[in-house]
Amino acid sequence: MGIFDFFKKNKEESENKKAEVRILEKPNFSKVNIEKLEDYYDWTLNYGERKLNLDLNFETDSTNQAELNQIMEFVKKIPEFDHQNRNYIKSDFEQDVSMTSDYLNFYLDELDESELGGIIDLKNRKKSRNSLLMEELNLIRVGIYPQASYFATFDYSIDIDGEPCNQLLVLNINQDGTLDYITWES
Repeated sequence: MGIFDFFKKNKEESENKKAEVRILEKPNFSKVNIEKLEDYYDWTLNYGERKLNLDLNFETDSTNQAELNQIMEFVKKIPEFDHQNRNYIKSDFEQDVSMTSDYLNFYLDELDESELGGIIDLKNRKKSRNSLLMEELNLIRVGIYPQASYFATFDYSIDIDGEPCNQLLVLNINQDGTLDYITWES
């Protein structure tokens, strides 16, 4: 292995670390009574080294075990959907009209250099500031809506001073993981 192969291998390992799938703690669904549903259930789960808020939102008074099983299967795939969503975000960012770009530009417009320097490496000249900010997006919440036109909402935010900002990049996806739409909420 030549020296250039060594650097290439280390670069690939570094890129793979960014794409590794995090482990999601399993929620306890035992409090969900399918014959007498509450309209809202929530959990705070470990997701890798971070916390993730998960909530179920029902519009009906009851459901069946098959629907609850579908929800549980969807929850198991949240790490995969998170990885997939990051590809949706990147693709949206590359479009001429982009909710992701608008969202990231908000930070560039609103934060001063010292605040921005607390989030990204301002000396990095290999990537744009928008790209560096995009890498700082963290999944902070997943809301599941079995009766809605989309199945789940994934809320992403950027940490400021160690806390998620109230500005959210939101991806609504269908049960199979296909993107419904991306929006920006606060």
